[in-house]
Amino acid sequence: MTMQWQPNGEPQFRKSLRAEFDEFISRQARRFKPEDCLRIDFHCHDLNSDVPDELWGRILRLPETWLKTKKLVGVLEQNGSSVITVTNHNNARSCWALQDKGVDVLVGCEFTCYFPEYELFIHVLTYGFTREQEAVLFEKRQNIYDFLRYAASHDIPVILPHPLYLYSRNDRIDLCLFEKLAVMFWRFEVLNGQRDLWQSVLTLNWVESLTPERIRAYALKHKLDPAEFGVDPDQPKVLTGGSDDHTGIFAGLCGSQLHVPNLQARLKTERASDLALEALRKGQIAPYGTVGENQKLNIALLDYFSQAVGRIEDPGMLRILLHRGSNWDKMGCFVIANLFLEMQKHKKTMKFFSLVHDALQGKKPQRFLKWQASKDYKFCIEQLEKIADSKRNNPEAFVDTVNQSIGELFNHLNHLIAARIRKALDNNPGPRLKDFSTEELTRKLEIPSQLTALFLGDAKRKDNMSNINLAEMLDALSFPVLISIVLAGATLASTRVLYQNRDLLNRFARQLGKNEHSRRALYLTDTLLDKNGVSTSLTGKLQEISRTNLPIDFLICHPDAACEPHLHVVRPIADIDLQPFGEQTLWVPDVMEIARIFYEGGYDRIVCSTEGPMAIVALFVQQMFKVPSYFFMHTDWIDFITHTTSLNRHERDRLRRLMRMLYGQFDGVFALNREHKAWLTGYEMQLPKSRVFLTAHHTAPRNLQVQAIRKSDLIPGANDRTPVLFIASRLSREKGIFDLPIIMAKARLSVPGLKIVVAGSGPASKELQQAMPDTVFLGWQTQEQLAALYLGLDLFVFPSRFDTFGNVLLEALTHGMPALAYNCKGPKDIIEHEVSGYLVDDLDAMVDAVVRFFSEPSGRSAMAEQARKRAARYQAEPIMRQFLTDLGLEYPDQAYVEVTVA
Repeated sequence: MTMQWQPNGEPQFRKSLRAEFDEFISRQARRFKPEDCLRIDFHCHDLNSDVPDELWGRILRLPETWLKTKKLVGVLEQNGSSVITVTNHNNARSCWALQDKGVDVLVGCEFTCYFPEYELFIHVLTYGFTREQEAVLFEKRQNIYDFLRYAASHDIPVILPHPLYLYSRNDRIDLCLFEKLAVMFWRFEVLNGQRDLWQSVLTLNWVESLTPERIRAYALKHKLDPAEFGVDPDQPKVLTGGSDDHTGIFAGLCGSQLHVPNLQARLKTERASDLALEALRKGQIAPYGTVGENQKLNIALLDYFSQAVGRIEDPGMLRILLHRGSNWDKMGCFVIANLFLEMQKHKKTMKFFSLVHDALQGKKPQRFLKWQASKDYKFCIEQLEKIADSKRNNPEAFVDTVNQSIGELFNHLNHLIAARIRKALDNNPGPRLKDFSTEELTRKLEIPSQLTALFLGDAKRKDNMSNINLAEMLDALSFPVLISIVLAGATLASTRVLYQNRDLLNRFARQLGKNEHSRRALYLTDTLLDKNGVSTSLTGKLQEISRTNLPIDFLICHPDAACEPHLHVVRPIADIDLQPFGEQTLWVPDVMEIARIFYEGGYDRIVCSTEGPMAIVALFVQQMFKVPSYFFMHTDWIDFITHTTSLNRHERDRLRRLMRMLYGQFDGVFALNREHKAWLTGYEMQLPKSRVFLTAHHTAPRNLQVQAIRKSDLIPGANDRTPVLFIASRLSREKGIFDLPIIMAKARLSVPGLKIVVAGSGPASKELQQAMPDTVFLGWQTQEQLAALYLGLDLFVFPSRFDTFGNVLLEALTHGMPALAYNCKGPKDIIEHEVSGYLVDDLDAMVDAVVRFFSEPSGRSAMAEQARKRAARYQAEPIMRQFLTDLGLEYPDQAYVEVTVA
């Protein structure tokens, strides 16, 4: 499915899902006359769901909800339910308690049943049983086959809820599971208020595809008898709906209409619950309500977290360590427990979460709180008022209002955090970030393991990052940081929960032949509009993506750039000034905004090409949506540190280990040369060979409108025969530019009148100008200006030893300018020695190559022709085609215009 760029609209994938599901709900609404229908929410929970199925809940000893039965019943009635049921996990205590009080209730329970051959637990909604039968069902849930056979033999109706949402991930799960479910169940929940639209539509289309012939074939294949499970293959499957509400916010807004002929007359003599059970057994059901993507679950989890903060008790270190689960599960629970317990010490934070819970239930903060709140936090109170007003007065817009307010709150608090950090840094009497050299910063990557030394400083240690009073800073940041963590955590958890089995959903869609998720990549970068080689190559990639409409969109964070086709722009919440290190400013983005763009854009994988803030965002999105992630490596930072500092090997290893940890989190890493690929897969980095891909930058088509510059226009007294070297580069020491004065001095002994033109800017500009006073320095040049220089001058010289590719080399060759470089990494993959240029090992050899080039004028035209031919092998189409293949994407079939070689 090829996705078209729609900067201001919902992408076609989600539009089609929404239209399909809305049409289904509209069709269901017309099936029965409203006056002959009971309304019931088949799936909701209260505080008696006290033993959660989620592993983390069990480790932390947290129930699934604290919602009281009376409150749930009130919400259900308020939202139009004419029959009440409560489906708690593995018990019907709430239903029995209501019956004992004389309340008419359809007894229900959500049993967790074990599928032995898959080592899998699945839920089964079960209704109309007695107290004695509940005990038998509880025992038989250890084997789902025994459970369902018993229920069928006693005419106890069951529903399979959220068929595509499984509470565990294991390699045993295959699509045969759903073939068995098709044989074993008659009723399926296709509308679950807490699950996303994609799962709902997939479930709907799968259930509707289950023809009698297919069900019988599945039964024969798996040696199952449908009659034992109360299933008649000739009867159409029954579709149901429920809210799956745990908080009392959405209960009754999703559910099922139960058709009972002559309902009004029968209600005079029969209980509504008995009529509901009758309709359920007959399958006279039509779902109603809407699916809220991940938004409803996000709201539910935010409400849950807001209550958990105040109710959690210390689960105990030993209990966490000895509990079932992976080390990551235990580490995550340990962090959450400590975070929540720390929050309990902050009265302001606890009060805010109490207000969040009240607002989500429709209760506005008291007016005096807004008057008392400081200027920084009045905005927070205003957002909570907006949420409460929407809940009470505009319920149709409630979900959108809450999610918009959460985003605005997160953005506001992060701006506040950034401002306070900046204030703390400005008030710091000690050295600041810009005062440190690259060497000093690398040494400071060593963080003390003793926490008091980290927060309070340690006079004995001078190599850690404790240059400011962190205790004082954290005191000022505690409230906005803690709130931001919970807001981001609720969003992360809600989406991660829905997509933890994304691979299964993709396989299911392919098997079904419908509703396969769009395959598109979102490409994050911190440097697209900067004046450096990386930004030039990225700009070229974006232009090619836009020209051929490839399924990739870029995203940058910038204060004033505008969106373009295939380019998203988000505004920064803070900036990091890197002018002393690279003439660049890193913009810190709003991670929630990027997550929203990723979700609404229908993307299913993420690419990152810089190690700045966007790398952190990429990993957040990876974990949030459970999608493949890739890193495009532009810079060899170890080589950079080696050439710009006097750090020893052990000190450089700090950075190497950090990079190994970072790159190891990605599913694939792209390298720009063979040497770098070997390093990434070798002993020092230890990345699997299958996860490292070799790629390249591509040439841009030559602009035939650009004419060669005349040497006399650049250099006083020069003519067409004047020998002129050219370099376009960032002017910094690691680029080897201080080899140039030596090269010029030695080469002029054999090539009198040799000149050099330098294009570019950087921290070493003034020093280089002082060392080469007779050189023409042009500063930063546009691509058109560079093209004229490539066409008009003679030989490109590139003395850098650490570049991973050398985009300027390719640009020079494209315009017929041979190139001279050291025989290292990127250059040796591009230049053919003595064919399209020269590869040399040392400074003296570089001087000899310059002399030889200008001493053999007859061979220069042939070398220029070979340079153009070499550049032509770096066309965009094959490079981008392979890039997409490595990303798991398809290159669209379409005509392609080749690079002009002239």
